[in-house]
Amino acid sequence: MAQSTRIRLPSKQVTPAQAFQPSKSEIDTVEASAPASPSAPTQESSAQALNRGYAELLQEVRIGQTSVQALAGFLMALAFMPRFATITPTQRIIYVAALVTTMIAAALLTAPAPFHRIVYGRQLKKKLVKLASRLTLVGLVMLMVALGCALMLVLDVMGMTAAPYIVIVALFGFLVVWFVLPLWLRVRHGYRDET
Repeated sequence: MAQSTRIRLPSKQVTPAQAFQPSKSEIDTVEASAPASPSAPTQESSAQALNRGYAELLQEVRIGQTSVQALAGFLMALAFMPRFATITPTQRIIYVAALVTTMIAAALLTAPAPFHRIVYGRQLKKKLVKLASRLTLVGLVMLMVALGCALMLVLDVMGMTAAPYIVIVALFGFLVVWFVLPLWLRVRHGYRDET
């Protein structure tokens, strides 16, 4: 016959507020692991720098993926609208260009996840971060082109004769904000490879 084991619980009543307060030992552990002062430099190993770089990259990719998902949903739904059958051949070409560049952007911006899964544990983190960074940049360029095509399509369907000029200005704005300003800051403040 199996003998039953009883567990004795402490008789002290704990309020919900007390249940989520850290104990003194937990506070001491966190304080001991924190840097001595906020201005004190922390040294991280190259593995830690690579892990941080990859985590930061994934956060950046999530923003681009959200834009791609919204644009892809809009473009795919557009094909099933009744008015879609009435668009001109030029508008159809713009639509296809927008859809294809959106799908390419989606592939490039999601590529770091399967790439990581395939090379995980093979000591390839540095190559992973470098390649994922390049894929992300190309994916953002494709997203920029897709957004330009989608804007051109919408403005053209609305009958705006200034549509090409508006799209050029919008693409120039994307180019400046997404690429020129960061590159300018990088050059102005000196290049330093973090990995």
